[in-house]
Amino acid sequence: MQKRNGFTLIEILIAIFILATVLTTVYAAYTGTFRIVKDTRRGDNIYSMARTAMNRMAKDMESVCGYRNSFKFASGKNEDFMELSFLSSAHLNFDDERSSGIAVISYFVMEDDEKDGCILKRKDELYRGKAEEAKEEVSRDGGHILCEGLQSLIYKFYDDSGEEYDSWDSESDSKTQNDNVPSVVSIQMDFINPDDRDRPYRFMTKVFLPTAGRLEG
Repeated sequence: MQKRNGFTLIEILIAIFILATVLTTVYAAYTGTFRIVKDTRRGDNIYSMARTAMNRMAKDMESVCGYRNSFKFASGKNEDFMELSFLSSAHLNFDDERSSGIAVISYFVMEDDEKDGCILKRKDELYRGKAEEAKEEVSRDGGHILCEGLQSLIYKFYDDSGEEYDSWDSESDSKTQNDNVPSVVSIQMDFINPDDRDRPYRFMTKVFLPTAGRLEG
């Protein structure tokens, strides 16, 4: 009688263990690759938003100007975020490209009802002078989104001598700030990192304002 060859239970268990080990390794490498791709794509999106927002803010501030021998440049705070409002010749009108003039440009932050974090908005309105001067508190009606997923936004202001200020108000009684704009504004943006809230995506830049201290009377 011919003897039939087969696998023992131990051999089958060993084969199953080896197969499970191989599949686990392949799956870990597969999911790890996709996680890296996802993180890279998210980082690229955040970098693109931060670069676009900071470039726009730099152009606005570099075009800061006075109106009838007077500057308007003021920071304020709403909850955890600082707001900024100033006169600039960098007016944008998406309805009529031929429109130009001095505008009140404002930056303010609002909570995002649909996504995690906050959104930074830019508001741009033509300036009509003291008779129609913008209200002291920035209106949150309208405006265009510069970026989203924001965790914090910090401004620092520097005068001609390099002294640092946490706020700026061209209508204050301060000899340095009254009817003047800062020489340099530093901007720090932190974007939410969903994997570690204590280690946000951080971007920083400094904007030099060429008209600081040069208002012609």
